[in-house]
Parts: sequence; C-alpha cells; structure tokens
Amino acid sequence: MGNVTFELNETLVTAQAEGQTLLKYLRGVACLKGAKEGCGTGHCGACTVIIDGRAVRSCVTRLDRLDGKKITTIEGLRGENGALHPIQQAFLDIGAVQCGFCTPGMVLAAKALLDANPNPTDEEICEGLKHNYCRCTGYVKIIQAVHLAAARLRGENPPLTEIQSLEHIELVSYHVPGDPTAEHLTGRHIGCSEPDCDGPQKVRGALAYACDLGDESTLHGAFTWSRFPHARILSIDCSAAEAAPGVLRVLTSRDVPGQNVFGTFNPEQPVFCEDEVCFLGDMIAMAVADTEEHARAAAKLVEVAYEVLPGVFEIEDSHARGGRQVIRTIDFSKGDYDAETRRPGLVHVEGDYYFERQEHGALEPLCVLAEPDANTGGVHITSCTQSPFEIRRMLAPILGLAEAQVRVTASPLGGGFGQKCDSYIEAQAALASMVTGRRVQVTLRRSESLILSTKRHRYRNRYRLSVDRDGRFRALDALITSDAGPYAGLSGGVLEQGCIFALGPYRLDAARVHAYTVRTNTAQGGAFRGFGINQSANCIETLIDEAAERLGMDPFEIRLRNALSPGDRTLTTEVVQESVGILQTIRICREKSQPIIARYREAYRKKNDPALALGVGVASGFKNVGVGKGNPDDGGCILTKLPDGRYTLAVSGIDMGQGFRTAMVQIAAEMLDESASCFEVVSGDTAQTLPHRQAVSERQTLDTGRAVYIAANQMREELAARPWRPGETRQTRCSHSAPRTYGIAGREQARRDKNPYQNYRGYAFLTQCVIVEVDRRTGRVRVLHVISANDVGRAINPQIIAGQVEGGTSMGIGYALSEGFSYTQGRPDQKAFGQLGLPLAGDAPKYDVVLVEDPHIEGPYGAKGCSEVATVPATPAVMNAIHDAVGVRFYHTPIRPADILAALKKN
Repeated sequence: MGNVTFELNETLVTAQAEGQTLLKYLRGVACLKGAKEGCGTGHCGACTVIIDGRAVRSCVTRLDRLDGKKITTIEGLRGENGALHPIQQAFLDIGAVQCGFCTPGMVLAAKALLDANPNPTDEEICEGLKHNYCRCTGYVKIIQAVHLAAARLRGENPPLTEIQSLEHIELVSYHVPGDPTAEHLTGRHIGCSEPDCDGPQKVRGALAYACDLGDESTLHGAFTWSRFPHARILSIDCSAAEAAPGVLRVLTSRDVPGQNVFGTFNPEQPVFCEDEVCFLGDMIAMAVADTEEHARAAAKLVEVAYEVLPGVFEIEDSHARGGRQVIRTIDFSKGDYDAETRRPGLVHVEGDYYFERQEHGALEPLCVLAEPDANTGGVHITSCTQSPFEIRRMLAPILGLAEAQVRVTASPLGGGFGQKCDSYIEAQAALASMVTGRRVQVTLRRSESLILSTKRHRYRNRYRLSVDRDGRFRALDALITSDAGPYAGLSGGVLEQGCIFALGPYRLDAARVHAYTVRTNTAQGGAFRGFGINQSANCIETLIDEAAERLGMDPFEIRLRNALSPGDRTLTTEVVQESVGILQTIRICREKSQPIIARYREAYRKKNDPALALGVGVASGFKNVGVGKGNPDDGGCILTKLPDGRYTLAVSGIDMGQGFRTAMVQIAAEMLDESASCFEVVSGDTAQTLPHRQAVSERQTLDTGRAVYIAANQMREELAARPWRPGETRQTRCSHSAPRTYGIAGREQARRDKNPYQNYRGYAFLTQCVIVEVDRRTGRVRVLHVISANDVGRAINPQIIAGQVEGGTSMGIGYALSEGFSYTQGRPDQKAFGQLGLPLAGDAPKYDVVLVEDPHIEGPYGAKGCSEVATVPATPAVMNAIHDAVGVRFYHTPIRPADILAALKKN
C-alpha cells in the first residue's frame, strides 16, 4: 500500500499506510503516546484525536484515508509560551482529572467541541463527549471544566463557584474540644483543595502508563487461551507457532522453573495449563516475538487437543456438588433469633435477591513490562498493579528466585477499583524475560482483559428483617451466596466482609447468617469497590425502605432510630467507639434533601406529564477503613531532605487516581510548613519504598498517611533541634503497623490476646438521597440529583474527596441500572467495552456533597478513607427511588428499562 502525507501537530509527515490504524502509527511510529488504546474497537474514546476540526477515535481510523488531513494529538495542544492550554488548565482547576488515562482524549474532544461551539450548554457538552468514557470522575467535574475552559477562551474569568452549577460541596465539622486529632483545623494544606500533584502530566498526556514503556527493542508476548469453559487437555503442539515469523520462544508449563500456579493470594491458577482448563481465561501457551502482531499470529498456531468436560455455571448446582466446589462456608448468630421473632406485633419484610456481576471498566487494559535486573540477577516487573509486594512474593517461587531478586514497580494506574489488586499476567511476562534475557511487554486487548480479569461477584441472597411497631430492628435472617469463578482468589474474604456488613450501620439484638461461596466455570470473582458490602447493602437497605413503608414511617426516621452510636455493638458484636458519624450523615442528608426534593416535586407538578414519574430513594451505608479481619494493616514512609532543600517522599502505596500521592504531600507539607511543590513523591516500587500490603480497603490515608505524619513530625523535630544547612541530607522513616483486628470467628482469640474485639480499625459512614425520573413509556430511569452526606474523619482535600464520592456514586448507579457482566454456558455475553453499560456524561446527575468531619484518632489529622464507600448506598437508593416513582419493587440488578416496562404491564 502507498504512502500518505498529512499534517501532524503542524508538521508535514509522510507515512507508509500498510493497512494500519492511525493509533498504531501514532504510538508505534511517531512515538506520540498520549492517545491511549483503551478498547481498540472505537467505544471508549481514550484514543481521541482531532482530524480537520473533528474529534475522531484513532483506534478505528485507517491511516490510508488521511492523505492531506490535519491531525492534532494531545502533544500538539499548547498554551501560550509553553504553558498549559486553557482546557488543560481548566481540567486541573476543577479537579476533573483522576487516573488520567481518559484525560487526553477527553481534553481533545472538548477542544473540538469548543472550536465549533464557544458557549455550549450542559446538554451540548454531553453530546460532544458522548464517545468518551471516564470511569473515575462521574463526569460532573469534566462538564464543569469544559464550561470553565469555554469562558476563559471567550476572554472571561468567572469564579469557580459560578461554574460549579452541577455540584455543591460543603464541610461540616464535629470536633470534640481538646481532641488531639483536631489540631490544625485551618491548616495551610490540610482541608485545602490542592490540585493533583501529577495533574499537569496527565492533562498533557505525558504520564507514562505500563502500556507506554515499550520501545523498538522490546519483545512482545501473546497467549493461546482456552477454547472451552471446562476441558481436559490431551495434547499441545507448538511446532507451527515456533516456526512462525519473528518468534523467539513459545512458552508452556514445561518452561516454568518453579511452582506452576499463581494468584496474589491462594495461588491456584496455572501459569500455563497442562492437564485441564477451568474457564476461558486460562492460558495454555505464550508466544514471544519481535512484534505484537507476530506474537498474536503465532499464538493462534498452537494446536491444542481437548476433551470437553461438563461445566458448572450456577451457584446452586455448584453448592449441590459439595466438596472442593465449596470454597468457604460461614455461619454465625447473635442473640436468640427465635425469641426475638416471636415478639407480638412484628412486621416481617423479606426478599430473594439476585445481583449480576459487574465489570470494573477501568480505561487501562492489563499490561506488564518485564526486563532483566542486572543489579540482582533477577527480573524487574513494571505492572499496572495495586499489589507490588504481593506480586513480588508470588513471583519468587514461580521463577525459582529469591524474593530479593524480584523487583516490582507499579506504574501509574489507569483506574483500578480493586480489579488490579489481583495478579494476571505478571508471572508469564517475567518468565518470558528470564528465558529470552530481553525486555518483554505483554498487553492484553480489551476482549482478553474482559475474560481474564476479576469481576464484582454474582450473588444470590435471601433476607428477612423483623421490625417492631416503633421501627426498631429486632431480628435478621440472611442467606448470602456468591459465585467465585474457577479459583478461590479473594472470594472467601469478600464473603466474610459481606457477612460482617450484612445488617448495615445499624444495631439489633438477634440475627443468624449463613453464607457460602462456590466455584463455577465462569468469570473470576474478585475485589471491587465495597468488597462484598454492596450486595448486602442492596438487600438490607431496600428491606428497611419496605419496612418504613409498611409502618408509615419516614425512611430517614427509621434509620435514625436504629443507627449505630459510639458504644453500640455491630452485627458481629464489635463495639464501635469513636469516629462513628452515621447519625450525623442521616440528619444532614435529610436536612439538605428536603428543599431540593420540594423543588423537583413542584417542577414535575408543573410539567403535568403523567408518563414521567418522580421518585425519591434513601439509603445509608458504611465501609471498613483497613483490610482488617485479622489481616495486618500497615504503611511506610521514607522522608529525605535533599542537599538543595527539597524533599523526597517515598511512600508505601499506589495511586489509582484517588489522589493518594497528593494527600501524602499535603500531610507532609502541613507538618513541615513547606510548599507542596517542594516534594517529589516515590510510590509503588519494592526497591524504593518500605514493605506494605495492598492498596485496598480505602486504607492508604489511614495507614500510610499515619506513617507520613510520624516521619514528617520526626523531621520537624530534628530540624528544630539541629537546623539544616545547604548541602546536607537528612532522613527520617516510619514503618507503621496498625493494632490487631479479628475475623468473624476471632472473638475468643481477642479475649486471649486481651485486646478489644475489632473487625476493622475504623469505618467510613454515609447517607444518600437520590432523586430519579422514570419514564413509564420507555422504562428509562434518569438519576437527576444525589445528596450525599459522608463521614470522612477529616477532609484532607475536599475537591478530591468530592470527586471520589461522585465517581463512586456513578458506579453504584451503573450497578443499579445498566451494568452487568452475564454468562451463558460459561461464555460472556458482553464482549466489548461498549456493551458494559457504563454511564456516560449525559447520565451524570447533580450533586450536593457534604463532607462530615468526625475525626479518627489513628488517622493523620483525624482523616480516614473515602474512596470506596459511596458505591455502597448508591445502588439501593436508586432501587428505593424506582419503587417510590412507580410502586414496583425490584430484587435484582441491573434494573433495565425492559424490566420496568414488564413490571408496569404486569401491575
């Protein structure tokens, strides 16, 4: 095929078309890696560029059609004198950047829109961004950033408060006089909405993710995947693949020098299968070649003979088989259930629930770069992982190396949400690098990521709640069952967490809980924002709503009468002592929502459209801060004052876009009374940071933040005692270990240890009120407004926290209405990014976010985590709002328009 000539970022270039896409040319030839391949099918928008003034998805744009065109990538977008372009700056100022993977495409889509329409409405902005997904932000800040950029490009300079028409953020503090956690209430940095410390790189498209690290010398790996959900392997023939062009090696189980199983915890999945495959994500061989195209072509040539075996696809069928199929069973009780349920005059509400799997939908697909490590004689892995030290520990016995010979660096994550705390392709990439002695990159296509990666577990639950005539909860009976997929992974821990939170943030005297998780030949279940709490919250919060209706009681009031207070016992009998802000969140949410609800009701009364039904739903929730359940919680910090007076802050943790790195800088800068610009942050590297456990359970601010607080305080005291002089280096460090926690069965052990029985070190609480519109003609549900009151301990960075609330709520709304990852006979029904049902900009509601400060004694400046909890009540609040609108209760998710139409027809 011939050459094409076009203008690329104001430079005329000639390229060989060769049937390749524009995205492949930009990333592989022009070395312009700001455009990302999130899906490869034109759905996600991460690859957006501008061609002749139009926003275009470069992953599906053929290069041979671009002769004479003018192309602008994110690298070609600049402001005056090399500064950020006004659109880029607006994204930073509003806080519209989290993980940053979608940001270059989003910025360019906004640029194309504003070039054509300098003063767009909200609706026109959403239309202009309809091909661009963001999984982190919930879109509100992005829409507002476009408004701000538009105003500045028109020569205006409005205050941010004038632009923020879609959200209102407020802080409410509940500090006890003399409480040491309340120091520095009006700090220089703490409580300030400082911009993301990595934000400028993100808006420029300059932040390097794992997929951006390869070069011309890098080899590539591609997999031969299982063809069947369950089968016996009879033979594997790699001869044709080994003879294919560009191939250096084809790896199978015979090439694994150590144990042939991997997994961040409970290693069970074969590195390469040799006897049996248990789901479509099992890997049989990997071709290593000079290009990705050669590797993929060779992987298809591996011939595998199978004997197809019957699959197990349903929870009930797997449980009936027993034995190894049942990964974990949990039974526990509280009080005298039978006596409580014999009380006269009780109201009993119950339901059988089904919750479909949910795909995380992180914009960044799975990717690993492995290379020889000359310093250790081992291997260096750079991976988009939340678990660098766990990956290091896992890899050593697989590779036959000492742990010290394995270095793992977590690249900046293009979204995580729990999915990337598991291991997927690190072992295979590391092995390929070891046997070839070369750099090897393994990047999965979106279709492969969807099959291999974990999902929010599918659940089938049965709940019964007994309530007296005063609205007091008396007894709970819960059956909780989940689909773990083929390997145990984290499913046992997810199940236990769902059991601990089965009642929600309430008290009652009697309960019995039975739960189990089982294997199937479907998708792997794993961590996802909430980690098993969401499925329990969907049940209890909808039954509370039903009980309130039966009793003629306000949904806020019934929650107030049962909510935990300091000194109360949870379902598992833990006594909660401090930073228990659930009552405040209920009261504030009720107060803030009443005038907003009144305005909507009046507006819909004036519409007088009987097809449009307005509904209001309420739900509360809480989420552990820290892994807990007997697992150690820790964090580390190495703080170095350099000869030039600047600081290096090496922290144990991972930033997935939740603002972790920025928060750590704010804590250190506050303690040392320094500018945030004085700090360089190092994180996610086993060679440069102190050992720590996974970046999960919204624990990093509580644990690593505490370590930063202590190390910075030590530095402050040292500098006060012995002033620093230019040219000197000073260093302090802290390895923080939190007090011990216990699982459901750990009460007796806590007594023997003479410790209080605590499942977790702390909890984040919140209450949400959701206002929806249901169209009776189409069944479509629109979430119009969310009022969210959130106990965060202490708000280190209000703007970033609000972004977490909005992004997490968006995920919860998607879980309620549109997101599902279903299987038919072991094969996924959703095969592309655009089929996942993820919310788009046009689905974003308005937000009123109240940050309630009820300090945690262990947290730095009283702060505790907030990155996951908003997903918990969002889903049941939407479920309750739908019932309020149309009088139909649903006991499953997602609730799609067809479900609503069918229910309305039936009723």
